[in-house]
Amino acid sequence: MAESADPGGDDKLSELSDVANVLLSAPSLGAAGNEACDSLLTETAPSETNILVITFTDTPEEWVEDWMDSVGVSPVRGGIVSIGQADAAVDDPSWAVKTIENPSDLTGIGIELSELLSGMATAADEDEHLVVCFDSITSLLQYADLQRAFRFLHVVTGRVKTAGGVGHYHLDPEAHDRQTLATLKGLFDAVVNVDEDGELSIQQ
Repeated sequence: MAESADPGGDDKLSELSDVANVLLSAPSLGAAGNEACDSLLTETAPSETNILVITFTDTPEEWVEDWMDSVGVSPVRGGIVSIGQADAAVDDPSWAVKTIENPSDLTGIGIELSELLSGMATAADEDEHLVVCFDSITSLLQYADLQRAFRFLHVVTGRVKTAGGVGHYHLDPEAHDRQTLATLKGLFDAVVNVDEDGELSIQQ
């Protein structure tokens, strides 16, 4: 992979326009990873974008609230698969919410994710974009071993690509050993590394 660095970030992320699946490697603490996530989700205007979120960390209400604080307008369609949560809903009808209470239920997560993904892909107009945020692989690996998580992510990344979407998948590099990181990187078309200062480097 060729690597380039840029303290800016937004301009550099535009290099990923033809990439289907991106590993977003950033510290769990601090805002650097969140800023890169926002940039990846807003490469196109919300009025042209369908957004699918898979989250182990935030409730649907928290996620939509953060989105509105950051962007200020709902996407064309939004979907949230909330993992480890009881039934939840949001007031904004733009967002469909699915909940999986058991974080170890990768089959259930995959079914809900696939239903939302296929629904968006079917409903989207030709000029609409589909963007996926998976938050996070680090959380996933708390509930599944590496082999099982790898198989699951292989299916997810394949479905995102088939649907014509662009997905990014959060990971905290400090939480995993080098062998785990090397194994996971093989699933992705590019890796965006974000350091504590928010500086980006991209490997493709």
